Amino acid sequence: NESISFNDFINQINDNFAQDQKVQMIQFLWQTAYADNVLDINEERLIRRIANLINLKDLDVLRLKDKAKN
Repeated sequence: NESISFNDFINQINDNFAQDQKVQMIQFLWQTAYADNVLDINEERLIRRIANLINLKDLDVLRLKDKAKN
């Protein structure tokens, strides 16, 4: 019933998650995206956008993506 914006979630993550928790969350998102063995471009865009907003380095995000793919 209450509308919460995407940015509200991002702010909550940035305020309450440690760096390793952010990494674990992105790892989980990659694993979820690859669950059907197909990575949709929109899934990748969303995960990379979230990772950027929670201040994860691109290199780490790509490493997690590769790990989830294999």
